[in-house]
Amino acid sequence: MKKTAVLLVNFGGPRSIGEVPQFMRSLTGRQLPPAVEQQAIERYRLIGGRSPLPAMAEEHARLLAAAMGGQFPVRPAFKYSHPSIEESIDACRGEEVERILLLIMTPFYTSRTVGNYVQTAEGYLRSLSYHPDVLFIHSWYKEPLFIECWTRKIKEEASFPDAFYLFSAHSLPKALADEPYKAQIEETVETLARELHLSHYSLGWQSVPVNATEPWLGPTVETVLDEVAVRQFRNVVQVPIGFVTDHMETLYDIDIVHKTYAAAKGLSHRRVACLNTDPLFIETLKRILSRALQEAT
Repeated sequence: MKKTAVLLVNFGGPRSIGEVPQFMRSLTGRQLPPAVEQQAIERYRLIGGRSPLPAMAEEHARLLAAAMGGQFPVRPAFKYSHPSIEESIDACRGEEVERILLLIMTPFYTSRTVGNYVQTAEGYLRSLSYHPDVLFIHSWYKEPLFIECWTRKIKEEASFPDAFYLFSAHSLPKALADEPYKAQIEETVETLARELHLSHYSLGWQSVPVNATEPWLGPTVETVLDEVAVRQFRNVVQVPIGFVTDHMETLYDIDIVHKTYAAAKGLSHRRVACLNTDPLFIETLKRILSRALQEAT
């Protein structure tokens, strides 16, 4: 059997306030103006001074390695922070790994995330005199356990017959609307609505950059909240369907910005937690990885 390693590929994030400037430079590809950089720092202060995503990714790696019986190492690989995708590939090379499985930790495909991760890994591997077998695992939104995980979580945390359910995901420029991402998100929302027998729900798009110069997917979360208030609902449950792990888009955009906006409309707002380290989510990842290993042999 080939010596194998698994990389859990993700966005990344700063582990402390001190890492925010470098993270933002990596993310944007440029040095931000001081006022904009300070604004980013302040947002991280408001959510605890760091992104929880890197530590959560390490815990995902530990739990998944244990769930797989310790057959092979599992480690994080980030696009915009450490350990980077390149650094994690280097670790595999140092261990003379013959096969690398890159499990991309978003279930929905767009060139802005998944495509970018794949290009980064492939480009770096082409620059090396190291040629392991490589398998990318992505677009796993149809995995039944993934749907069951969200269904259970919503039932356990926010089962209110009089609530309006607002599903949200990171928006994209409208120029990318024909990529799989939008249709995959919409399909997942409709699947969950059927499973939960929801009568009142909608999908809102979030986290559109304030400096966006092109149209982005809508309606925005704020637009949906406006419509919900007009329809005289009083309780809103927001389900962050586009995110499996807490980070800036959930802890700031939803828990602070959206909650404040909802309150100004007279709405009670609560959020369903991300999947994070839910045992059923770890089992979901195990099933996805096990299937990929079977197909690769």
